[in-house]
Amino acid sequence: MPDPISLIALGAAVGGAAGKFTEKAWDSSERWIKERFGSHRAAAQKQARENAADFVQQLAVRLKKLEKESRLKRQQLDEVARHPQFSALLQRSVLNAAETNEPTKHQLLATLVANRMQSPPETTLALASQLAADAITRSTHRQLRLMALQGFIEGVQPKYPMKLRMFKVWLRVHLEPFDDFEFDELDARHLVAIACATFDPTSQRMLALMLAMKNEGNFIRQIEKILLDTNLQTQWNYGLAGVELTSVGLIVGALAYDQITGRDLGPPKWD
Repeated sequence: MPDPISLIALGAAVGGAAGKFTEKAWDSSERWIKERFGSHRAAAQKQARENAADFVQQLAVRLKKLEKESRLKRQQLDEVARHPQFSALLQRSVLNAAETNEPTKHQLLATLVANRMQSPPETTLALASQLAADAITRSTHRQLRLMALQGFIEGVQPKYPMKLRMFKVWLRVHLEPFDDFEFDELDARHLVAIACATFDPTSQRMLALMLAMKNEGNFIRQIEKILLDTNLQTQWNYGLAGVELTSVGLIVGALAYDQITGRDLGPPKWD
């Protein structure tokens, strides 16, 4: 993992507004880590700094990409960085990242912060992002996968209505990464505890109907036949049907889906 000196070099190499932000972010990060972990053992402090440094490095890469694509202007970055709501999110993300040496979680946190920098304050995305930063660190990989799957089922629509043949292909492509998914009720109850979901084990929600609604409610009978005897339908019947994501769960689910599948669905579109 990078050390502080390499992060300073990284900021210079990244250049532009993203590079300056990286340097300032690491200066703040060192102060926050010292305040949080200053009374801990030296080995724990060292690991916390390395974990946080990996997160800052991941964030720098994402900000540079946004800047290069002109999706994040220097003035916008400066304005966001000065806002106390964003500063609180950055601090929360740094400290959450410091607690785990899982690179996948550092990547999720970095993407969360980068997405927040493109959103105005006081939006649902901005307000829910702090809770999402906590949820990422406090979720297992299987729970992240559950939110990714349920985030697709609940929150993703094709750009336009499709004929049955194309719609079947679209569903297969998006659901294929979850062919071996296994539902565990304890995971659902944990997601409730961290504000990512509600859970009703008696839910009678129909999976075929939810998927058909992505295509204006068409082909529900055909989708029922496609789902028959599939693992997804089995897991749905075991209890996945009772999991309904909150705004926080939808944010984390979208990030986890992108990471698992390598696609970019982007953050949920909210005002």
